[in-house]
Amino acid sequence: MANSNLFPTESYEVLANSKAYFERKKDTSNLVKCLLAMADIQKKKGKFSTSFDHLWQAKYLSDQVSSKAQKVQTRVNLARLYDEFNMDEQSVLFLKEAVTIAKKIYVQDSTKIDDLISSYMYLAVRQRKMGNYQKALQYLDSCFVTPSITLEKSIEMPFWDAEKGKIMQELHQFKKANTFLHISRNHTLGKKLNYRPNISMYLGDLKKDLGQKDSALFFYNESLALSQDQGFRNDLEAEVLRKISEVYSTNGDTQLAYDYLVKSTKKADQVLQAKNQTNSELFQIKDTYLKSISEKNEQLEQKTRTIEENNTIQFRLKIILFLLVLLGLVLAIVFQMRLKLKKTLLHKKEAELQTKLIKERSHSEIELKSRELTSYALQLIDKDSAIDELLELLKTESSPKYKSLFNKYKKGSKDLWNEFNLQFTQVNSAFYDKLKTLHPKLSSTEQKHCALIKLNLSTKEMARILNIEPHSVHVSRSRIRKKMGLERSDNLESYIAGI
Repeated sequence: MANSNLFPTESYEVLANSKAYFERKKDTSNLVKCLLAMADIQKKKGKFSTSFDHLWQAKYLSDQVSSKAQKVQTRVNLARLYDEFNMDEQSVLFLKEAVTIAKKIYVQDSTKIDDLISSYMYLAVRQRKMGNYQKALQYLDSCFVTPSITLEKSIEMPFWDAEKGKIMQELHQFKKANTFLHISRNHTLGKKLNYRPNISMYLGDLKKDLGQKDSALFFYNESLALSQDQGFRNDLEAEVLRKISEVYSTNGDTQLAYDYLVKSTKKADQVLQAKNQTNSELFQIKDTYLKSISEKNEQLEQKTRTIEENNTIQFRLKIILFLLVLLGLVLAIVFQMRLKLKKTLLHKKEAELQTKLIKERSHSEIELKSRELTSYALQLIDKDSAIDELLELLKTESSPKYKSLFNKYKKGSKDLWNEFNLQFTQVNSAFYDKLKTLHPKLSSTEQKHCALIKLNLSTKEMARILNIEPHSVHVSRSRIRKKMGLERSDNLESYIAGI
């Protein structure tokens, strides 16, 4: 590509062709680069409206892509272009946007500081032109984002020195201004840089303030020559010519002062005419741009709404499908649980019924055996009574066999309880265990009494089985009630029957 400074027209044509190529390829990043370069060429040629057009298009495209660096560059260039028209508010607005975006770049990657430093630098220039010198100095200091940063790596140090020197000159700190401006000039000697004419002009201003008129004229003429050599800076030429006229006027060279003032006026008129034309064109450009943006935004919003509606419908369908599947799973689980519960209840009912039948059968068997045991006990008692009667008869008749039969009977009576107790334990196996647990203080004889009471035997029958007197049975019953802690109103037979 041709050098844009030496061959601006050829460079612009190459850039225009590249722009068309990248538009066909839909290469937005390279397209923005072309637009930025084309805008810079048109600005240098004084065609501000075309420069604005390219920059606004670059801004729109850069906002559509993820390249934050290009967003910074378009905003800085727009701010500098607004600066040409002294539109302070718009210029500062774009520069602050550029700083905000550049900070995000720096947070993500601390090595990428160029955009942040350049944004701070142009903010310093803008504040200096607005007369806010302290703010300008603060922004200059902000260029050193961290103490480890060397400014030469990010921006050219001469530009920073030149701006620092100009601010010092405006603050009448001439010694510092002279130091910074000469450092800047020495670093730019022999180099074709856009801001090189500015450095010479700043030195001319300094020498003029110091009353060094010859030096002022030298640097003003140097600035004028550099500006004319570049062929772009008509606005700077008009300003330098006016300052040369002022110096000559101070020296009393009225003719030279007049000649330079005429030249300055012609250059200023050319710049003013270009700017006035630009102002009228800017409204058309801005209206066209805003209309285009509005239409694109409307289309984008419509597409966004359609996408959102489709997403909403899909989301709802997914929710409905999920709920249906979930409902099916829940119904299946409920059905299985109900079936399982039904089987469990059926098994439980069968088990309860079987247990009940077993209990009823056991209870019936126990009742039957208890009746048999009672019958057996009564038969033993009847038998024992009959034997007593026979023995009594033999005793009356003085039978020689009475003594042997009596001894035999007494031995049989002792075995009577053992036979009965064996039968009782078979029928009521847990009775003694429960009785011992509830009333451990009962003696073995009292436990026998309790077993006979459970069978509802009378006092006489109990005395017969135990081979004791009826009175002894009554005494034993009283002791049992006391040990069991029963009240007078409590029925002993009912209590023992429940054990």
